[in-house]
Amino acid sequence: MNRIPTDPALEAQPNFESAAYIGWLNALVAGGISREDALENMADGWRFEQQERIALWQEQMEEDARVLWEQSERERAKKEALEQEEQREAEKKKPKINDFDTGSIVADVIIPCPSQYTIQKIKNMEYVELWYFSPDGCHEASITSRSTSDSDDAYGFAKVDGMITLKTLASFKASHKALQDHDLSWRQFDLAKTSFLVHIEKNGWPEKHQQALALFFTLITNHEHRMRPQGEKMLLHYAGFIQHKWHDRLVQQCLIRFHLG
Repeated sequence: MNRIPTDPALEAQPNFESAAYIGWLNALVAGGISREDALENMADGWRFEQQERIALWQEQMEEDARVLWEQSERERAKKEALEQEEQREAEKKKPKINDFDTGSIVADVIIPCPSQYTIQKIKNMEYVELWYFSPDGCHEASITSRSTSDSDDAYGFAKVDGMITLKTLASFKASHKALQDHDLSWRQFDLAKTSFLVHIEKNGWPEKHQQALALFFTLITNHEHRMRPQGEKMLLHYAGFIQHKWHDRLVQQCLIRFHLG
């Protein structure tokens, strides 16, 4: 359908007596009708044709409005899809944070965090000196962690919480500052054994083993020999020797079961 350029309702009726229409008027009169009737017929014909063009104009306007609305909707949908994609990309780049239990209660006491070397020993249920759990040992681990994170230290693969990750090799090495249990002060020993018991619980040691070690340390720290001269030093020697032997016995029993199996 050809487009109608202007609104037909705004058009004025032509002068049918003008030179432009005189031929049409004379032809009607020659056909046997009066001049007045001929002019009326010409006006009626023009008005009828005008109403048809007005109806077509309205359809044209409605079609234009529909096309414009559809185009606007496509642009809006395209813009919305682009904004959603940008939002998804922005969400991907946001730092992720794990969920937490709103009912959990924070501890009354802050337990110092030992080195990765110490944690790995605990996870493997291997013997490790109590010094690593002492404030001095945890402080040394913190300093080592900060210094190696900014250096070109070598890295290696390690399994942490079931996942393979890169760790500085220094964090998995024994410290040259570590003390044997019998070289600890009584205060260092007392603080370290508490931290040790907390960490073996966190790393899922069997309840039987935890209770045995807790009872052992309780008996040591409350032993009557503490009141004797050099009594605490003697108890530290004894505790270090027994704990080391206890771990060795566990390893031997594990090896025996492995060979027998």
